Amino acid sequence: MNVPRNKIWRQPSTSHWRYQSGNLTVEMAFLILPFFLLLTGIMEFGWYFFHQHTLQFATREGMRLALVGETLMDDQGNPLSREESIIQTIKEKASLAMDPNAVQVWIFKVGSNYEDPTGWETLAPNAGNPADYMRIKTSYEHEFLIPLIGQLFSNDGHITLWAEGTYRNELFQEV
Repeated sequence: MNVPRNKIWRQPSTSHWRYQSGNLTVEMAFLILPFFLLLTGIMEFGWYFFHQHTLQFATREGMRLALVGETLMDDQGNPLSREESIIQTIKEKASLAMDPNAVQVWIFKVGSNYEDPTGWETLAPNAGNPADYMRIKTSYEHEFLIPLIGQLFSNDGHITLWAEGTYRNELFQEV
């Protein structure tokens, strides 16, 4: 059966493509915006979780120092108090990802029911005595890099990150 070649394959007419000019541009415009929103959202939340995990890491490292009753030395070789040593350790470890001066630290003794004492926010740092149950709380004001995403979570584009840990002081020798 011989079928004429022009019946099997048709060459596209140029009149069809004449009305299609600009479609690719419009379609790309519709696809690029969601793609970049997704991409920037991934980067923004990566930055947010990096701050949160760094704050948790710094708090945990401060607790490790605190529970054994260890103290550090300052730049001149003078011993720091336990409270100052804990705060310095937390801020030093937090400096990996954030401004250490923006990290707030609270150290206080918890009650037998593990609840925070009333007014813990205003208590002076207290690392406690051997065998005391203690808590360290840290906070950091995270600023979103992209205002659009920041407005979804707060009015000013900031959110407060918290980390805390409860520990029991070992039976260390008090100095």
